[in-house]
Amino acid sequence: MKRKDFLNSSFSIVTSAVLPLETRKTGKNESDNAGSETLPVIPAYLKKGDQIGITSPAGYISPEEIQPSIQLMESWGYKIYIGESIGKRDFTFGGSDDERSRDFQNMLDDKNIKAIMCARGGYGAIRIIDKLKWEHFRNHPKWIVGFSDITVFHSHINRNLGIASIHSKMCN
Repeated sequence: MKRKDFLNSSFSIVTSAVLPLETRKTGKNESDNAGSETLPVIPAYLKKGDQIGITSPAGYISPEEIQPSIQLMESWGYKIYIGESIGKRDFTFGGSDDERSRDFQNMLDDKNIKAIMCARGGYGAIRIIDKLKWEHFRNHPKWIVGFSDITVFHSHINRNLGIASIHSKMCN
């Protein structure tokens, strides 16, 4: 198979895998939605001057470890807000479950923060996802960025809210 043909067929597999998830969240049968598949909501693209919040909803990371990421994002013209979970430690976590969920929730609800960069993965997001309230985020979506353990947020956001997020490198 030629690479170009493979990429085209892969794209159709990915879109057909994602779009039915979105139609299933409505509770309707796929046949009820024939010809009216819903595409994910795309948060506003970032522009210079926008604020990016950095939080650690999973594993511990020190303020020193995120400095290179902060410097790079600032060189791109973004303002950086450091969350309270950065530098907090509870065993391997970036603070207690309550501290991490409160920090993430504050960023979800803060209208000035246009993207949330998760500092690192590891383990712990699954322990706080049920504590989070998504109503404000649903009405005012923003980019959630990360991978590894942060995938639990991406899955929840895509499946239940139909909002795009970014599976990407983090601060560590």
